[in-house]
Amino acid sequence: MTGADLQSILSDGSLSASDKAVLILWNESQTGGQALTTYAISKKMIDMRVGNPNRAQLEKDLNRSPDVIKVQGRYRIKAGRADQIRKLLHGAGEAPVVDLSNAYIPEEIWKGTRNYIEKVAIQLCGCWDHKFYDAAAVLLRRIAETLIIEAYEKLKRQGEIKDSDGNYLMMGALVDRACGQNGLDLGREAKSALKEMKEHGDRSAHNRRINAVRPELERIRSGARTAIEELINIARLKE
Repeated sequence: MTGADLQSILSDGSLSASDKAVLILWNESQTGGQALTTYAISKKMIDMRVGNPNRAQLEKDLNRSPDVIKVQGRYRIKAGRADQIRKLLHGAGEAPVVDLSNAYIPEEIWKGTRNYIEKVAIQLCGCWDHKFYDAAAVLLRRIAETLIIEAYEKLKRQGEIKDSDGNYLMMGALVDRACGQNGLDLGREAKSALKEMKEHGDRSAHNRRINAVRPELERIRSGARTAIEELINIARLKE
């Protein structure tokens, strides 16, 4: 979590001073920081402009908190409190932790590629898990579009998918080029899946009278997984 992220979360008006202190200590524990005194915690709040707590009251509250422990006048997060603190984080605005055990595209496929690809994949899996199917379809289309471009760039063939102004072609043209006779070395299943990923994504993004449903995305799930893995391998994103 960056300093700006933490500041944004701590700006939530529903958080008490002790809640903010716990989140500051949690962030310290996740970034290799040390235990903090109430003075140091208060100073961080002041520096981030998220509060100016009464230190005596803050100390009393932290002494009663189940999330922290005091050692030689300094506070740190207690072992085993991670889940409780994550709930506090989620309630304060941090993105929820996505359960990837039944991810739409298995984590093993896209983990270790690029940060921006992983972020979209996590959002896709979160939308699938929470039944936000239109959003899932749009994100699936976005991943396909990104990976086609990545593959062409890796092969030094990006000129084949750009227009006369040097801009990348729209998704339909990208899929046509990638699946064409002189396109990428994709299998039949992957080619078919890319076309369906494009169609479902377009429909969810642009057709105001139709909503995606789970069976539609379930039907193309295996093919989408194949297409994504093949594109990742062609682009050599795990090297």
